[in-house]
Amino acid sequence: MKKTFRSVFALILLGAVCYILPSCNVSTANLSDIKLCSSVNSSGECDGDNSTFSGTVPVIYCSAQLKNAPSGTKVTFEWKQGSESMGKADVETSSGVVNSTFKPTSAMEPGTYSVTVKINTDNSKPVTKEFTITE
Repeated sequence: MKKTFRSVFALILLGAVCYILPSCNVSTANLSDIKLCSSVNSSGECDGDNSTFSGTVPVIYCSAQLKNAPSGTKVTFEWKQGSESMGKADVETSSGVVNSTFKPTSAMEPGTYSVTVKINTDNSKPVTKEFTITE
């Protein structure tokens, strides 16, 4: 009886694992060298990393290096003022430079802002870069 119970339990456990695993989205892809700037080079990458911008900046770029990413990897950029979302961009790409732009429709209020970058996989940890808008 014990042997039969163990066999049945093992089959149930195996079935549960097989059911759950296909829904997991795990990847070795990772982000590095995340930078903010007001202009990018010909590769679409920020040459330097700025933490302060004027309220009249026409565009703010966020660039990052995406490594170990297969084609079709999605990266989400979310731009915020405090805790309020100002917009999201989903970029589908493979390894290399990935970037997003934020184009204010009017002068930005002085204060603290941020952009959060996340690979859309279950094991990815979001990276948040804060920046300040001055007058």
